[in-house]
Amino acid sequence: MSTLVQSNTRALDSVVLAVVLTGFVASTYGFGVYLFANLVVDMRRDIGFGYTTVGVITGGAQIGFLLFSSVTSYISRFFEGWKISLVSTVMTSLALLGLSVSDNIWLSGALLILLGGCSASVYIPLAEIVTKGFSPGNRSRVMGLISSGTSYGVFINGLLVSFLTLHGGWRSIWLSAGLISVALCVAAWFLLRNLDAGQDRGFAAERSTSLDSHAPWLSRALYLTWAIAFLNGMALLPFQTYLAPFLRDELGVSVQDTGFIWTTIGAVGMASGFLVGWIADKIGVRASLAMCFLSAGLAAALVFSFNSLPLFYLAAFLFALAFYPIFGLVPSYIGQIVPVSRLTQAFGIANVLIGLGGVCGNFLGGFSKDLTGSFSTVYWVVALLLFVQCVMVFMLGKPAVTEGQRS
Repeated sequence: MSTLVQSNTRALDSVVLAVVLTGFVASTYGFGVYLFANLVVDMRRDIGFGYTTVGVITGGAQIGFLLFSSVTSYISRFFEGWKISLVSTVMTSLALLGLSVSDNIWLSGALLILLGGCSASVYIPLAEIVTKGFSPGNRSRVMGLISSGTSYGVFINGLLVSFLTLHGGWRSIWLSAGLISVALCVAAWFLLRNLDAGQDRGFAAERSTSLDSHAPWLSRALYLTWAIAFLNGMALLPFQTYLAPFLRDELGVSVQDTGFIWTTIGAVGMASGFLVGWIADKIGVRASLAMCFLSAGLAAALVFSFNSLPLFYLAAFLFALAFYPIFGLVPSYIGQIVPVSRLTQAFGIANVLIGLGGVCGNFLGGFSKDLTGSFSTVYWVVALLLFVQCVMVFMLGKPAVTEGQRS
């Protein structure tokens, strides 16, 4: 009877931990990265700054993301992943609270750049935390759920903005976001501080044949995964960046329909991470990655090949079905080919490459538009890159940990 109670308690702790880690991403990405875009008009009116300043801040946030990705990859050799992630979420909470009282745009800008950096240092160690805290047969679905955290954060953003803008103003929205993040930190502290002890109890047999003692730190599969990560950023981020301008300015789609297309992406994204992660636990991460790249590639092909509103909604569905899971499946695969002690470092490098790919993709996409006068070339190239990644996935070796392993 006591064994059953302990098993149920562990299962409940695992569910709560998965929710809290998803909350980390919702807080750092949903609040820390995307909330500013919703509040910039009200903040400009009260504090007083121009859109050039907005550009400097958002560019600085991207630099912060790359810098923190590099630093996190390095310091992971000296600190446990859960400590890095938790401290970064605490910093996120303090920055969100700071934005609720700041009257100086440069102080606010510094806090927003810090939030951009923390979004990287929170997310990178999560692959290590999931590997230590969950059995192999559940890890992909947990990482998929976590990778969808951004969707939940953006959804909460919409609720906060809708209910608090008129009643409490933009400061109350930053304050609410900060308090939610603080509550997550408190819950995470009680769960994560016992993570290593739980690993000792629950995964001793797995560690006895673990990757730590047998697998090399660097391998052909890891280099290939890093290349895929770079192409992820180069293809997927411009898809998002230029979708609304392409639909509205070039194809004549109405503001309302464009908004609903984005809503479709968000709504599907809230479920796709866990769904595709569950599939990955059944059929393997490589097969699921190939499905995602194929889905996103078809979405890009639909966007540039047809000027049809129903097909744009289908493209949004196919893109959201792939976009959020991909960013959970990549660390899941890295966790199968890299020792736990090097996992945060390996995923940190992948995260830097995703960011660099996004910078290159967005720049080349804008340059292509100015050069050709159309975004169609952008989506043609994006589709090609995604289909190339689909082929690259089949070049990845079978990981030491059997794919589709059951818990």
